[in-house]
Amino acid sequence: MIAWLKNHRLISLLLLFGLAGLVWWGWNGHKDDKKNLPPVKVDNRILAEGIVYPARYAQMVMPIDGMVGEILVSEGDTVKQGQPLIRLVRQDYQARLGSAGSDVARAAAAVEQARVNLADAEREFSRQQKLQQAGATSRQQLDQARTAVERSRAVLSQAEAELLTQQNKQAEAAGILDKTELRAPMSGTVAFLDVKVGEHALLGTVLVRIADESAWVVRSDDLTELVIAKVRVGDSVSLSFDGIPGLEIPGKVKTIRPYGEKKRGDITYTVTIAPERWDDRLRWMMTSQIAIVPKL
Repeated sequence: MIAWLKNHRLISLLLLFGLAGLVWWGWNGHKDDKKNLPPVKVDNRILAEGIVYPARYAQMVMPIDGMVGEILVSEGDTVKQGQPLIRLVRQDYQARLGSAGSDVARAAAAVEQARVNLADAEREFSRQQKLQQAGATSRQQLDQARTAVERSRAVLSQAEAELLTQQNKQAEAAGILDKTELRAPMSGTVAFLDVKVGEHALLGTVLVRIADESAWVVRSDDLTELVIAKVRVGDSVSLSFDGIPGLEIPGKVKTIRPYGEKKRGDITYTVTIAPERWDDRLRWMMTSQIAIVPKL
């Protein structure tokens, strides 16, 4: 019996030491595991949403109202700077210009006649002066000749003023006629054309958009005052696109607009990203997801 108790105590002690060793090994092993864990990288990227734009583009409106008479281009056409794109119906404007031209011609003829009359009056006054010196004319005749010169000069001044008025009206009519034709302000590709012959072109409505497709940018107005101070020109950017899954393009922050605007309840700043390469599948107004890596 005594031997059995001794054996039982021995076994209990061995089990107790074994359990203590297991606890010690587990505790220290867990600490070592923590030491061997790789460091966790903090994601300090600034995320935003942007829109694809050509680096250079133009949005055009008709400067005057009118009915569209001619459309000289189609979407996708390549155009040169100054090339006509759209013309309004121009008959009324051309008639106004023609009438203004006739008024200028009449005013010019009146000026020429007034100059002839003044020259005649000046010759007669000179003749009367010589006769008066010779005692061969009266004072009254000399005064009449002088008055005729003054009257002729006044008529000429009035005729010249009227000619200038009519010339200004002609220039105004020519300017209005010129505004009935919409011309390309830059060379590029017609990316948008939203008008048909016979439709009324409203003043201020965008009818044509032209893009220089040689360079593109991504622009975002999604960065609030809470994060914009962390962004610098030259920061690296990763661009992805909702319409082309899997496509990622590196880029750099090109510009940061210094003026903030209130949008969606926040003060936001517009940031422009210059991609380092491009993909021909991308189009104007596509959505891009922007990840900016600010410099520490």
